[in-house]
Parts: sequence; structure tokens; C-alpha cells
Amino acid sequence: MHIIIDLCIIEAMQRMATAKMDKNSELLRIIRTMSRIGLGTSGPAFRYQVERLVKALRNEGELREAEALEELLRSEESESKMKPSRLVQSFAALPGENLSPKVAPPADRETSAPLCEIHFPAESPISPVFPQSLTEAVERIIEEWAHVEELQAIGAAPPRTCMLFGNPGTGKTRLGYYMGDRLGLPVILARLDGLISSFLGTTARNIGTLFDFANRYRCLLLLDEFDALAKLRDDPQEVGEIKRVVNALLQNIDKRTAFGFTLAITNHEGLLDPAVWRRFEVRIKVPVPERRERELILERYLAPLPTDSVMLRFLSWITEGLTGSDLEAMVRSLKRYTTIHSKGDPTLIDALRAYALTNATAGREQRIRMVSDSPQEIAREIMSSPEIGLTQQDVGAVLGKDQATISRWLKAENLAERTMANAE
Repeated sequence: MHIIIDLCIIEAMQRMATAKMDKNSELLRIIRTMSRIGLGTSGPAFRYQVERLVKALRNEGELREAEALEELLRSEESESKMKPSRLVQSFAALPGENLSPKVAPPADRETSAPLCEIHFPAESPISPVFPQSLTEAVERIIEEWAHVEELQAIGAAPPRTCMLFGNPGTGKTRLGYYMGDRLGLPVILARLDGLISSFLGTTARNIGTLFDFANRYRCLLLLDEFDALAKLRDDPQEVGEIKRVVNALLQNIDKRTAFGFTLAITNHEGLLDPAVWRRFEVRIKVPVPERRERELILERYLAPLPTDSVMLRFLSWITEGLTGSDLEAMVRSLKRYTTIHSKGDPTLIDALRAYALTNATAGREQRIRMVSDSPQEIAREIMSSPEIGLTQQDVGAVLGKDQATISRWLKAENLAERTMANAE
């Protein structure tokens, strides 16, 4: 069936490539969408046809669309290199039972509240969009676990503990799930702030119960909000209790290293005691996404809305400093606005303004604040930032204006600046 669909798409694209495409933006949008679908699901033959289409578009003078397809080709090539495959590893070297969906999570004895959540591996794990350095760090861990028996034979077992730290919203928890998917292990997610109890001694007992459960099964234990215990040290009334809790936690982490993989997550690494850091063999910082990563994240989240290279370049530029979680929330807002106001032909700036109105604290020091400026001011800011690489025609498309209007605004701005300079 996939072969038949591929052949149909290829034939349709070839016919489009030979058609007159001068100003037929709808036809070009269909080509781009079909290319994105085909590159994501098909093989080398489809890629070859897209490369032929790029040449045809260049010959027709459709340089922007040719560049957009070339960007798709580069993205597909980059993602194919990082494309996840389930780790072929039985984990027979790990002690413990197989964890099935029928197993209930442990619970707090007083409240009966579950101490953790259980997430089972996805059949087709989706690779998160991260900088190359972070991707390589994660792949190194996966690679070492793929050779667990060989490494154990020489007394060099793969790392059993890892700390992920960084700003909130950078995708640390999602990365933990992804690592579980790649390793083929269920993830036991426990938020340490949820283990804390007002009953004396109950917190340490909850921690012991959690680790006993995790040590019984082959799994990845994911300890989220790891700094929750460290924050309690600021309470002078809890000195004795928190010492017992921290000691219980460290002792259980030490025991855990013989049973499986333990991953801790914190947004406040500065609060952690050095004794805690020493328990983790691997420490990885998860950064705020750079421009290229933001562009890939936005393209993924914006689907199925139509996108082009101009829109993605502008959005990745204006969202400097936003985390992956911020970008996801922004895209949901854009989708809601454009859907509800579709009859009014809203511009991208209109949708971004609507987002800014309901996210006043988000991006306080970031570039996205400029959506509240006048269109002339936005155009000036874009054109004075060569790294974005947009032309006057591109800026017009972003602002819902024609190229002549953008040119007139910029000329008026330059004239005003010259007049002021002469006056001085």
C-alpha cells in the first residue's frame, strides 16, 4: 500500500513540476505538504524525486519554494541520522521481573495516594528536538547500554544513574520518557514533592516503598522535582526529619545502582547538596533551544497548519529565549486564534498579539514583546537583523502588507534618521 501511495504522490508532484506555477501559491503549498509527508514516510526513491522537483522549481524561478524544499531535505536527513530505533537488548543482565500494565503502583499507607506513575515504552518513539551536543550525550548512554554484557565482562558496566538539570520547560521529563522508550524499559515516574508527607517518618517510608517497587522490576526510575527535598532544608522546624529523609534517599539510590537505571530531574541544581551530585555518574544540562532547534520544534507543533520557510524563520527569530514548553503553548494559542478568526484573514502578527495578551509574563525580556509595536517598527527591527535572512517581500508576507509598503516604511525611517542626524 505504501508503495502505491508513494507512486501516486511522485506522479502528482512530477505533473505539478511541469505545470505553470508562476503565482499559483495554492499549488506550491500542496507540493510542499506532499513533500513533507513523503519524506517522513518513504525511502530514497521519494527523496530523489523531491530533489528533481527542487531543480524544476529553480528553473521556473520559484526560488523561495525551492529553498523551502531544500530545507525539508536537510531536516529529513538530519532527523534520519537521529531517528530512534528500539534498543535491541533483552536486559537479561538486569535483575528483576518484567513490569506489566496489570501491576498497580505503590501507594502512601495513610492517604492511599499512588507514589508514582507507570509509562510503558512507545512502539515508535519520537525523537525530541535538542542541540546536537545533547543528542550525542544521550546516544552515548544508549550505545553503552546496547553493549551492557560486553562492558560487564570487563568490569565497566554502563552508567546506572543520570541527573538532568536546566531551566523549567526545556523538555527534561520528555527526554526521560524518550530514554525509557529507546531502552525498551517502562518508566516509573515519581515526583519527590508528592512523596513528602506531614506525618513524621512517612516521607522516608514512602521513599523506601518506591525504591523497593522499582528494584523489583526491570525499569527506568525517573525522579522528578528532585530539588523538593533540598528546599525543605530552609525550614528550621524540619532539620531532624529532613536529615533522615535525605539519608534515606541517598541510601536507596546507592542500593538502586545494582538493579536498574535511575534518572533524576531538577530545575534548581544549585539547591542540591554535593553529596547528592556524587550519586550520579552522568550529569547532563538540558539547554533552552537555539534558533535552529526552535525552527524544528515549531514546524513539528504547527502541523497540520500550512507553514513555509519565511514563517518558520520569523517565528524562530522572534521566540528567542523561549523554551520548548513555551513554544508548544504559543503554537496552541496561534492555532486557536487562526481557527476562530479564519474568516477575517488574520495575519501572523495578529495571532502573536493574541498570545502575548494572555501570556503577559512570558518572554518579559524576550524579542516576542515587539509584537505590540507598530507594523513599521516591527518591519524596521526585522530588516535590521540580518541573521534572520528575510527580504522586504518576506517581511510584507509576515505583516500582511505588500513589498512596496514595506519599502516605503523603510525609506521614511531612513529619511527621518538622516534628518535628525543633520539637525544634530
